[in-house]
Amino acid sequence: MTGAPDRGNLPLVATARPHRLFVPQEALDAWLTDGRAQLDGDTMTTPSDGRRYRLKTALRFLTELTGTGDPNDLVGRVKDIDQINALGAEHVRDSVILGDQAYQVAEGFAAEPDVASTGTVVALLPDVPVAEPAPEDIELLAKFLLDSEK
Repeated sequence: MTGAPDRGNLPLVATARPHRLFVPQEALDAWLTDGRAQLDGDTMTTPSDGRRYRLKTALRFLTELTGTGDPNDLVGRVKDIDQINALGAEHVRDSVILGDQAYQVAEGFAAEPDVASTGTVVALLPDVPVAEPAPEDIELLAKFLLDSEK
């Protein structure tokens, strides 16, 4: 995929923590309007299969705006609001300021699957390096899965 970050030779493996998906705010709004998702507090359910996902406010870092590089290695990553606060960053609408860097971000949610509702088997693999899937890959997978439910 052109423009995808280099993930080296690290394998993609199941971990003790289920994979999270980034759900842009606009996508969630469309899914709710179309009836493809329901919300109950911080839990999103897909009515077609009863799967549940715990949602947490998150930001996807799109670009660094100052042109001075990305010393924080945030572009292409998704961070939830607690992680943003721990970094000492300031979030305002579609931007984040961290030190001398400014970033354009997409607002949305980190959706973590409820393993009991998804039937996902989680393998515990100690001391195995794990590569995070590229945000583009996660968004394409989420789109594919949700479109296939129609």
